Amino acid sequence: MAVQRHSSLYFPDGTLTLKASDGTLYNVNRQLLVLKSDCFAGMLTLPAPGQLPSGLSQSSKDLIELSRKAGLDGTSDATAVPLPQSLSAVECEAFLEFVFNILPWTSDTPPLERLCALLKTCDFFGAESGVRYATHHLEDHPDLGPALRYRLASDYHIDRWAKQAFYELMSGSILEISVTDEELLGWSAYRTLVRTHAEVAQYRLGLAFFAPDSVHANLCYDNQYCGESWAKNWVGISGGLGTLLKDEISGSDLHDALNEMVVPGMNEECRVLTVTSIQDTPDGKSLLKKEEEYIDNAVEALIKQW
Repeated sequence: MAVQRHSSLYFPDGTLTLKASDGTLYNVNRQLLVLKSDCFAGMLTLPAPGQLPSGLSQSSKDLIELSRKAGLDGTSDATAVPLPQSLSAVECEAFLEFVFNILPWTSDTPPLERLCALLKTCDFFGAESGVRYATHHLEDHPDLGPALRYRLASDYHIDRWAKQAFYELMSGSILEISVTDEELLGWSAYRTLVRTHAEVAQYRLGLAFFAPDSVHANLCYDNQYCGESWAKNWVGISGGLGTLLKDEISGSDLHDALNEMVVPGMNEECRVLTVTSIQDTPDGKSLLKKEEEYIDNAVEALIKQW
């Protein structure tokens, strides 16, 4: 393996030499790493085994023990402290560039690949400021697709991203999920996604073909005729059936469409009472919120598996 010094991260006045998996050498400031990273604080200050910083991953603890046993002090290229094999040189570079603040100033959003590398390494090395920086810029990153967002959410336990990703994946057809997306999601999440799509589709069909019960005003002239008019219109192309299947909107979006629904033959006061009963139920379990319930339950079940 060829050994070479990094062009910008091998400082002449550095006090700690590190070596990436591809042989790249970095010479950096030991104390700044200790301040920014719990893992390096544990590695370089060499506390007793039972006094390692709390919150470190098992991989970080293993790295600390490995360095302790090897007796590598990082004072020269020959005694460089090896960085984990699981981290590429590009990922190590992203971490060190952040710690030593040598990235050029720019108002542009950092590249997606760089932020993912930074999130991975800062989580590994226990650098909380880097985790916050990466998650902040990834939050609304234009290149971050829902499958990768879910993968990051599961890898780094970011619950809100899991829910955000799942809602976005549920908004499209399951047939649009690529092989790459399947791999990012993993078998458990992909299977859950398929099942949830099926549950929502079944719910939508039931809601479309079976009209919700009508509610009648005290002065309704004919409850039976009024109710039949409601049911007949609901399964028409301009009613709930047509709206749900033709326009392919979600149950929650049907909320607004119902307010504009015209039901010939139905008492207007009964129509308003019926629509209101569908939109707002005393227990909060509206028919129009059932899709969200399916999705939320699916995400919660997946999060419990992490």
